Amino acid sequence: MRKFLLLGTVYFSLLVSCESEVNEMGLSCEDHADHIYALENDLAESGYPDEKIRLLLVSYANYANKCVGDTLVPEFLFRRADVLRGQGKIRQAIKEFKGIHDGYPNFNKKSTCAFLTAFLYETELNDDEMAEKLYLQVVELYPDSHEAEVASIALQFLGETPEELINRLQKHE
Repeated sequence: MRKFLLLGTVYFSLLVSCESEVNEMGLSCEDHADHIYALENDLAESGYPDEKIRLLLVSYANYANKCVGDTLVPEFLFRRADVLRGQGKIRQAIKEFKGIHDGYPNFNKKSTCAFLTAFLYETELNDDEMAEKLYLQVVELYPDSHEAEVASIALQFLGETPEELINRLQKHE
């Protein structure tokens, strides 16, 4: 009897957790986008529970797979990368940001994707060598952007400890 209850509970959980994913597969791209906006609003209003975050991440990916070529795809993937970053899934976020940067040449946040990739290598993965390489690419590829300006500043302080930064700033006062 316990096995039956356990199997029933697992089945019900899978059914409920997949409900949103299955339902959105039959939606038009416009309706799917509206569904994503509703999920985003619900997530913010409900205090960011893990299950709703997971559903939103899946919904972003489903949209990108279903609505290939739609102008909202890179924006939703950008949001997905940002949510992944917030969840501490840094390598996945980096992969997503790189994919957006390389795969969507007309996306208006390409320079931001490039910068965030460098920033995550520096601050989350503590890989100063890769961060330097990527910051230099930001400066080279987007010289007139705000991101290039910030990347140049980051390069000046890359690899310094907080104490070294404080000392440097105190000397300039």
